Amino acid sequence: RFLMRKWNVNTLCTLALLTAMMVLLSLTLAVRTDYFKLTFGSLPVVLAAMLFGPLEGIVVAVLGEFMVQLLTFGLMPTTVIWILPPAIRAVVVGLAAVQLRKTGVPLERRPALCYIVCIAGAVLTTTGNTLGMWLDSLVYHTSFSAALFIAPARYVSGVVTAAVIATLSMPLVHLLRRSGVLNEVRHDGP
Repeated sequence: RFLMRKWNVNTLCTLALLTAMMVLLSLTLAVRTDYFKLTFGSLPVVLAAMLFGPLEGIVVAVLGEFMVQLLTFGLMPTTVIWILPPAIRAVVVGLAAVQLRKTGVPLERRPALCYIVCIAGAVLTTTGNTLGMWLDSLVYHTSFSAALFIAPARYVSGVVTAAVIATLSMPLVHLLRRSGVLNEVRHDGP
């Protein structure tokens, strides 16, 4: 049933807009070096996961990151390595949102838990990206030591960014639900 869910046109359009928003935020409001990336591109992933669930969050994360990779680096042998870690955040936030929605009090109405879930998603995503750096270094025969050296700073920036994303997501999800824009969107989860 989870994979057989049907999406209506409103849901597909919302996911497309969130994907485009992810690409835009990742490419414009970003500080990027070889070993470090600070961006607000995860905001649309968190919004999709909170509004719909993990599958929709994964769609936004994977499609958005694939487009970012294509626009930034082109299609490379390691592209698949880099499009998977953002999906981790979607799974963590989406599963929590779906479970809490069943209790009648959604994730956006539980600030402390929302911060915990978003930060856990960021830590796991950073771990996935670190693993991606290691795999990338194996494929291209480059040194992984510099990436390992800067890993603590990457985790700190991930946690800080996740706190900002959670702070923005809670009122945005609440407003989107109340606005009626998403009335046609299913809220029952898997």
